[in-house]
Amino acid sequence: MLGLLPTPAASALEVILVRHGDKNVGDGNYNLSPLGFQRSVALASMIPACFGKPDRIITFFLDPITSKNARSYQSAVPLAVATGVNIRIDEDSRMDSFNQGQRLRQATDAANKRVVLFWEHRRMPELARGLGWDGMAEIANEDFDQLILFRFAAPGAVPQIQRYSQSELFTRPCYRQAPGLLPGGSFTPSVRTLNP
Repeated sequence: MLGLLPTPAASALEVILVRHGDKNVGDGNYNLSPLGFQRSVALASMIPACFGKPDRIITFFLDPITSKNARSYQSAVPLAVATGVNIRIDEDSRMDSFNQGQRLRQATDAANKRVVLFWEHRRMPELARGLGWDGMAEIANEDFDQLILFRFAAPGAVPQIQRYSQSELFTRPCYRQAPGLLPGGSFTPSVRTLNP
């Protein structure tokens, strides 16, 4: 595909870690903001166009009664619709994101798979440690722009880490040339998105 970011051909596992989309800080609900919805739709075009179609989509726990943590699931829905990949909600993630990362890192059935994780920002460093990266800093409450790529040469291997700005990826040809999912063209990051 034209514009795909370079990916090693023999990668046993590739994990793309993304925080849920933007929220209205302080309004007390668990939903994406309109900007968060736009970002999620843009990610649904950008991820397959720039990295390739995912084989699995996993989200942080969603409480079915209170809707707490709904944003992670809501952020994954456009990607699932665009690619036809079902979403799996990790029910254990709210208690132990570290073990989810370890399980995924050790999974022998993940050979040559691309997994996209939509996660709650406070639990992302814990998940990253489980995936084998101890160096992930805490994510600021207003930071929705990171995309982190983990590449594993074999199950249990130390990952190669690449950090991206979503705002920068949205300017690349792989995204700009991808078909949009909604009428009105592709997502253009606003000043608020670039500098939350």
